[in-house]
Amino acid sequence: LFLMVWGFAGIGKLVDGVPSWFDGKFGKTFMATFPGLTATFWTLAISELLAFALAAAALASGEFLERKPLKLIPIALVWSLFVFLQLGFGQWLTAEYNGAIQQYVYFSGTLLSLQFVLAMPAAHSPGAGQN
Repeated sequence: LFLMVWGFAGIGKLVDGVPSWFDGKFGKTFMATFPGLTATFWTLAISELLAFALAAAALASGEFLERKPLKLIPIALVWSLFVFLQLGFGQWLTAEYNGAIQQYVYFSGTLLSLQFVLAMPAAHSPGAGQN
């Protein structure tokens, strides 16, 4: 799921660049002066691409098979929380409250996923099962 969410979002931004509506939506906010709209857009794009890369690395490492200690999955989830905060902040800033509440739900679901992953049995920790 995170591969799709961040892959489509990040790669789409990378391929298409700054959309024409971006200035109209955020041009009247403080982000137009600091850090600037272009920097704001690319910061978000890089954040999404990093979340995609972390999720892809976690999948490629096979952590989901529960044979290795979980290292990348928690990092990918924490980074996803950060990206959802960025997206939600932008929507609150522009008074898009319906979208902002959706980001809150995504954030909450990700936080629950992180709590589940961190609470997994010690069998997934390094050195477990060596008696």
